[in-house]
Amino acid sequence: MTTPWGERLDPTQVLAEHPRPQLMRDDWVSLNGLWDYAFTSAEERVVPARFDGEILVPFSPEAPLSGVERTLQPDQALWYRRTLRLSAAMARQGRLLLHFGAVDQRCEVWVDGTSVGSHLGGFLPFSLDITEALRNVADHEIVVRVRDLSDTSWHARGKQRLKPSGIWYTPQSGIWQSVWLERVPLRWIETIDHTAELAGTPGQWRGALHVTVGLGGAPVRRESVTVTLRDGDAVVGTQTGAPGEPITLTPSSVRPWSPEDPHLYDLEVVAGEDRVTSYAALRTLGVGQDPQGRSRLLLNGEPVLQAGLLDQGYWPDGLLTAPHDDALAYDIQTAKDLGFTMLRKHIKIEPLRWYYHCDRLGMLVWQDMVNGGRSYKHAVITTPVMAPVRLDDRRYRLFGRQDAAGREEFRAEVERTVTLLRNSPSVVAWVPFNEGWGQFDAAAVTEQIRALDPTRPIDSTSGWHDQGVGDMASRHVYFKPYRLSAADAADDRVAVLSEYGGYSHRVAGHCWNDAEFGYRRIAERDAFERAFRDLQQRQVRPAIADGLAAFVYTQLSDVESETNGLLTYDRRVLKVDAEAIRASNAGLRAEFDRAVGRVPAPVRVRERELTEPVSLTLPDGHLDPEAIGWCRTPLVRTDGIGVGRVGKGRNKRWEYWAITTPSHVVAIVLSDIDYAGVNNLWVLDRATQTPINLDAITPLGAGVELPGTLGKGVARLRSKGLSIEIEEVDGGTVLRAQSDRVRVEVVAERPAGHESLGIVVPWSERLFQYTVKDVARPARGSIWVDGVEHRLPEGDSWATLDHGRGRWPHRMQWNWGAGSGTSNGRRIGVQVGGRWTDGTGSVENALVVDGRLHKISDELVWTYDTEDWLAPWRIHGHDVDLTFTPEYDKVTETDFKVISSFTHQCFGTWSGHVHLGGGSWIVFADLFGWAEDVRQRW
Repeated sequence: MTTPWGERLDPTQVLAEHPRPQLMRDDWVSLNGLWDYAFTSAEERVVPARFDGEILVPFSPEAPLSGVERTLQPDQALWYRRTLRLSAAMARQGRLLLHFGAVDQRCEVWVDGTSVGSHLGGFLPFSLDITEALRNVADHEIVVRVRDLSDTSWHARGKQRLKPSGIWYTPQSGIWQSVWLERVPLRWIETIDHTAELAGTPGQWRGALHVTVGLGGAPVRRESVTVTLRDGDAVVGTQTGAPGEPITLTPSSVRPWSPEDPHLYDLEVVAGEDRVTSYAALRTLGVGQDPQGRSRLLLNGEPVLQAGLLDQGYWPDGLLTAPHDDALAYDIQTAKDLGFTMLRKHIKIEPLRWYYHCDRLGMLVWQDMVNGGRSYKHAVITTPVMAPVRLDDRRYRLFGRQDAAGREEFRAEVERTVTLLRNSPSVVAWVPFNEGWGQFDAAAVTEQIRALDPTRPIDSTSGWHDQGVGDMASRHVYFKPYRLSAADAADDRVAVLSEYGGYSHRVAGHCWNDAEFGYRRIAERDAFERAFRDLQQRQVRPAIADGLAAFVYTQLSDVESETNGLLTYDRRVLKVDAEAIRASNAGLRAEFDRAVGRVPAPVRVRERELTEPVSLTLPDGHLDPEAIGWCRTPLVRTDGIGVGRVGKGRNKRWEYWAITTPSHVVAIVLSDIDYAGVNNLWVLDRATQTPINLDAITPLGAGVELPGTLGKGVARLRSKGLSIEIEEVDGGTVLRAQSDRVRVEVVAERPAGHESLGIVVPWSERLFQYTVKDVARPARGSIWVDGVEHRLPEGDSWATLDHGRGRWPHRMQWNWGAGSGTSNGRRIGVQVGGRWTDGTGSVENALVVDGRLHKISDELVWTYDTEDWLAPWRIHGHDVDLTFTPEYDKVTETDFKVISSFTHQCFGTWSGHVHLGGGSWIVFADLFGWAEDVRQRW
């Protein structure tokens, strides 16, 4: 299996970009390319007389792109050899440094037969000064000897396993990141560290950058360092100071870094004869409270939703090594194009160019430390998936951490990881431990990281075995629905869902092998996408409203037999529609903006119009994917609701009609929710604001007749005290209702060409609905209240239909509103919805003008005062700005704990304007109708 980049790989130009973008010199040369290699026994300490062949560095011998495809065993050694001839520039006076991005796991290096150093640790870079080892020869020889114990020891190994399966992958060894030579002066710039300060507000930002420069080589007297900051071609700050001490620059123009505007400043550092270029950003991080007192992650002083994907950085042709620099950027850009703002770099330290791409593209990064320890106990790392088991991580043997040397090695590598990456603005959180893999002393390790870097939040124990430390209450949820727990909501730490989902969808021809690993298997692409959106909208979205601050879906791409990525392992197929996922994530951000008290932005929605009749359900009762969309006239057959393998329970069928006149409002409800018929007749005298209400609850829907599909029969209720009949006739719908105080005889006319809005809401394969919203239907006839007839004034009386059939979730919240009337001589109806269709690909928003329906493809923003329901409501979108002015609040409250409903249905008038495209605007006022807030559990 190859990626597009591996397929086009040029062996003479392998990862040829400068490997260290934050400390670059002109005088360097890449040593990537073909080296000799040999496998020997581990006891062999002498350079082999003969080598086995050529290996393409920096690909591990296990990786197909290496040309070797052989696993280094724990009892073997791997040898590398290559010769090089130094250019005249490289041979001049100074020092020559040999850099390795990463060598897994232990290595020793010789130059011209002299040992120049060794290194332990498979994921971190190191450098060797080879100047003194160079002989006076034309061609110099570099030899590297590697040992890798993989998962047979306690060294850091990540997700490598000699016997890979499931979430554990192919082991690899040796050189797997770039190798390069660099010429430096006798006294050179060795490190650059910087931290940012930022204060103010947009348009009035103030900032400072504190830069500390470390020098290598022999010290000289009166040393100084000059640091220059550039914004494009403009110099915005320059200062000179001493090495090892902070040098503060206060740029004349301050532009904070964020995912929306990943602005980078160029940095130049000069010390004596040495000059390097780098970059930096102005941004701050933190933890703070929103107006409701819930802990949130802050970026530049403001709460930010971190919408993430788990990113493991594996490639089928290069394993841990990306086949090309463009491949690194592709993964990041794909995640960004899908609307994600964060990647959790899982159990791997990437080459520094990956972080550079995150910096320049604007992708937040949570950085995992690489796990080590002995073999993990199955109960310790898997039982907490289903049971709330939390063990004290000072019990070292339970966690495979009984080796004191291993614990010290891990803490040393933590320090080196933080030091390596803390200059990268995209890195916004540290994650020392994951799911108990080699976990120990989390409290002490957290404080160690805090001392090294007090600027970033820490997710101390991602998943389970929480020790109550760090900045995040971090949970992994796979086999059960996620809801923010009361404990996490009350925790002073930030609530994060740091892993969830993991749904598997195999794409034929793009799989590593015949195995399949995932936390739910979904065969069809459309079903996979719907299941993903269902997780986002039905589980993550409510949690955001309750205080969830970040989430990480598993995962960005497939890895070997783990087929739960949004991308296939070869990066050739995106398994979801990018626009639909982007809209889903935009809806989550809008929910977050509401939750933290910011005014959310409307969200564009991609919609599909149905033009041919279709059944809502498949024969087994599941949702028919072909039915997902909207239509201008009732096209969807719903007779399959309640039948088939999944048909029983959670079904809801209803007809709701509202009749509005200058003097009265009449509402007729006819419904069956499987275990009960819930029916109602309600009349409001607008002048006196006196309501008459009659509920008729019938066990198991007794007395209720509802046709399976709209218009395919008469809808009736026969019960003690209330009768209702709704019948479709030529040119309209006859509405009849009778109680002891109220009688209704009304025709809701359907003028020729009049269009209604039908919407299929696909919450999941098992939970969905079809609803028809029909506004601005002229009404004629009469209503009688206590024997007094009130004839409907023609031209000023309207009927509105809300029809639906579906299988509902247990918990629902929604907004809906409708208004009808005449304005500027045109018959206008407005209908707008919110919340329950968010992210599903269709919304209940439309304007009807003289019977013609104009679809509004936005998730609209609803703003209203839940303390004062009669205050004006505002509903707006990109091309919509509506104001609803209530005059009466109809409150309905039912609470049987398991079953409950809390509704504010406010009646009043609609005004505003809607852009229909092509320069056409509709402006209207005083359309009478209602807007509602409903929170229901049934």
